[in-house]
Order: sequence, then structure tokens, then C-alpha cells
Amino acid sequence: MRVMIVSSPHAFSTRDVYTGHLAGLRACLGEENVVSYDIIHRFNLFHSWTKYVEEEAGFVPRELRANVLASEPVFGAAHFHEVDAVYIISPMYFPMSIVDMLHKDGFKVWGYFTECPYEDEFWSRGQASHFDACFVNDRYSLPRFQVFNPRSYYLGHSYNPAIHHPGREIANGHEHVILVGTGFKSRRDFIGEADWEGVDLRLYGGMWDEGDGDWNLMPCVRPRLIDNQTTAMIYRGATIGLSMHRLERTFEAEQFIDRGEAYSVGPRTYELAACGLFQISDYRPEIADIFADSVPIYNSPQEMERLVRHYLENPQERQELAGQQLEAVKPHTVERRMAELLEYVA
Repeated sequence: MRVMIVSSPHAFSTRDVYTGHLAGLRACLGEENVVSYDIIHRFNLFHSWTKYVEEEAGFVPRELRANVLASEPVFGAAHFHEVDAVYIISPMYFPMSIVDMLHKDGFKVWGYFTECPYEDEFWSRGQASHFDACFVNDRYSLPRFQVFNPRSYYLGHSYNPAIHHPGREIANGHEHVILVGTGFKSRRDFIGEADWEGVDLRLYGGMWDEGDGDWNLMPCVRPRLIDNQTTAMIYRGATIGLSMHRLERTFEAEQFIDRGEAYSVGPRTYELAACGLFQISDYRPEIADIFADSVPIYNSPQEMERLVRHYLENPQERQELAGQQLEAVKPHTVERRMAELLEYVA
């Protein structure tokens, strides 16, 4: 089988999903049988151009929107590389007209929906039926997608052992606590209610500095996007990692999922453990499925603070749990995940 994988147009965590799945597919099928179509550079170029057009003309026709112009060459690339299937990461931004064109010319098309469970209602109705196979990253989302496409499957997140692995020895530097992720308002509000006096907290990622300029944790913010290799280095040098799943349904609107509306963990949960960094986490049922009771759970800012202070003061207990987390995550590699995907579509 020969597969072309198409990236998400954004440089957030979906970028890491794309690079991980690319590595996993190449490990399963051989590098010569997996073609990469990286859409992000074309998307950024056309996004800048369409912003200019909108400012000048006040309107951009659908056929000239950035996602359409960036995606059109996928059809020709599939023919040129003579692939059997096209695998689209975050197809929410990909025109369904091009998916339908690929189908008409005999290509199989699969989609990995990375925004589950936050936007299931919209994307399951609008896109699921167009694909030969849909993959969702949260078990909670699966029944809804299967209503519109019975060939929908759960495919959890994973880690890349080439990037996410422990350091050679435990870091003996200054103790600090880190959180890597987008600074959604729900995260800023939650973490801002804890007392961090005497704790070196470091917050990495975009949007942390977009709230109130007087936010008490602004000195902790490193406001930049970082790639997965840099993130892994940060993990290996830290003392405690905070895993905190987002609540917002979208980036723009302050609408939140309900408690119980999500089951599965995000990619950071796997990556923290694979780097050997002890983590504590907010609640997701899948944490127990993967890690048993080795990941301490917090349900409030005060409980998060209490756990952080406890494990800073008890390094042996912390290191023992980090070892259990590392052992538990070992089966969840990108190669293993892509082997599961290929079994589903066989």
C-alpha cells in the first residue's frame, strides 16, 4: 500500500500529530511508500493574500479562500505519486469537494479528526460521510461519528520514541513545574487560582499573554510556540509536568464542554510520561485505563497546588510514580498506532 499523508494547516499540536503519524506510517510501510504533503506553507501564504483581498475588496469568494487554494494541489499530488490512499490530518479545514474528487478517481480517503470531543456535532454531520474511514481521538466521540459513517474508529494519541524519551539521568538542576499548551482562558483562570508562592512555575505556548495584562502569573509565561523536539527537552529538564485538558469548544467562543463529555487523554499526557517526567493531571477516564493509579488527579486549583507541593517535597515517591508512568506508556508509540490504523482499513 502507498499512502499520502496531508498535514493540518496550523502550527499548534495538530502539527505534532501530523509529524508523529508520518513517522509511524513510514515505520509500518517503509519510507518509500509514504508521501508527505505539507500544506502549512501554502496555507500561510494564501491566508496572508486573502486577508489583503478582504481588506481591499471586502469579500473573498469561497473558491479563493486560503484552505481551498492550499488544498487543491493534493488532488494532483495523489495522481503524481500514484498512491492508494490519502490520509488527512484535521480534515475540518479541508474542502470536501476535493475529497469527493479523490473518491471519483478511485483513491481511498481517511480522516483523523483532532478536535474531538469539542466540535463533534458540527464535523460529524458535515464531513464524516465523505470518508472511507474516520478516526477520532476521543472515545466519547465515536458513537456520534458512527451515526454518519459506520467506518469510524477510535485511534488514541501516541508518542514518538525518537523524540519523546527520558534523559540519560535525572536532572539535578533547579526544581521547576511546567505546563506546555495553549493558554486558553479556562486554563488561565484555573491555574491562576492556585497559590504558586515559592514554586518556580513555567508556562509555555501561545495565548498565555492574551488575557489581562495584570494577571498574577504573567512572570511565569514563556509566550511562544515550541516544536516537539524543544518540548521534549523542556520535559526532560523539569521536575513536575502539569497535564491540563482544554474545556473550550473552539478557540474563539467561550463555550465549554460539560464534565463527562470527554473520555480520552490528549497527546501531552503520553509525551510527558514517555520523557520520564512525573505528571499530575486533571480528570479523564482514560488515564486509569493507561496508567492505573500512577498519575495523581486534581479536581480544583487548590488540589493541584497541594499535589505539586507534596511531590516537590517527596522526590523518591515522585520518581517511583514517574517510573510507573513511563512503563505504562511504552506500548503507545506512533508506530503501534499506525499499525492499528492500517488494520482498520485493511
